Amino acid sequence: MELTTIEYEKKGAIAYVTLNRPDKLNAMNEALHAELARVWADFRDDADLRVAILSGKGRCFSAGADLSGGAPASYQYTGDFPDISQTQKVYKPIIAALHSHVVGYGMWIALDADYRIATEDVSFWLPEPQWGIATIPAAWFPKIMPWAIASELLLFAERVSAQRAYDVGMINKIVPADQLMAEAEKHAHRICELSPVAVQGMKELMVRGASLDYGDIDGITGEVQTRVMNSADRKEGAKAFIEKRAVEWPGR
Repeated sequence: MELTTIEYEKKGAIAYVTLNRPDKLNAMNEALHAELARVWADFRDDADLRVAILSGKGRCFSAGADLSGGAPASYQYTGDFPDISQTQKVYKPIIAALHSHVVGYGMWIALDADYRIATEDVSFWLPEPQWGIATIPAAWFPKIMPWAIASELLLFAERVSAQRAYDVGMINKIVPADQLMAEAEKHAHRICELSPVAVQGMKELMVRGASLDYGDIDGITGEVQTRVMNSADRKEGAKAFIEKRAVEWPGR
């Protein structure tokens, strides 16, 4: 796969996805979004991969949308940037390793991850209201934190520190900068120890159930649970437990 704005490396069951526009502070343009969509599709379809670590190369994770061409005189949403992982039904876990600035569209990509680790110097910022802009990341905030907190972060266009982000549930952990990737890899390896069928089933239930009522949730729970309970992974897990031995997941 030829890529110009993303580094994509596979090491065993772990995919390393790195935003690679360091000269532009990993600002999001159409090329980066298109390539990220291709990478997530490949990650989804590669049976050998179980978890991805998403990071940014250079001075920061992402400075947001690339506005080097200036703001358009008018705008009509056409779905130009729809290709984040959940829209492609990527039910494998994604760990975000965040450093320095996480801004605007960069925050959208970060919030799309399932587990977020940040360095102590991270700051989150949605500056759009001070530029007269409303953007897609705002739709994600009420899904991962209480409405009052989402309002606080979205309506004032102020920077949010790593500690504040942790306190309100935007991130899972804060670590020193020199420990960021090691911490992400530790969690990735932990995921790789578990049943891939069960882990992906859990994420699918979370993603698909997030916007459904209880009746609809019952339906998808039955669908996913039946698939997981009839899997070779479930049978191997039960057999290994009875035989008191290490489990060897078939992954199907």
